[in-house]
Amino acid sequence: MKLNAKTIEPNFIEIEFEGEDISLPHALREILIAEKDVEFAACKSDHPQVGKPTLILRTKSKNALDVLESALDELKDNVKEFKNSLKSAKKPKAK
Repeated sequence: MKLNAKTIEPNFIEIEFEGEDISLPHALREILIAEKDVEFAACKSDHPQVGKPTLILRTKSKNALDVLESALDELKDNVKEFKNSLKSAKKPKAK
């Protein structure tokens, strides 16, 4: 995955994802908008098939990179939890 940092400021980030669809930026956006210090979080893509998705984040006071890193950690934990639930669901029930 290649990322292009279009803007990196203490309270504002705009990152373009090359060779990816909108799925990862959208998942991060969902987590980011739940954060109290996030003023604005959005994803955009010029075209769903050939556009490069972009994640935009503005925070009130916290460092935007720190908030994004925290959101990535939360997403990672959510994926682990889903994976464990899926493994449990696949196990045969004891009779």
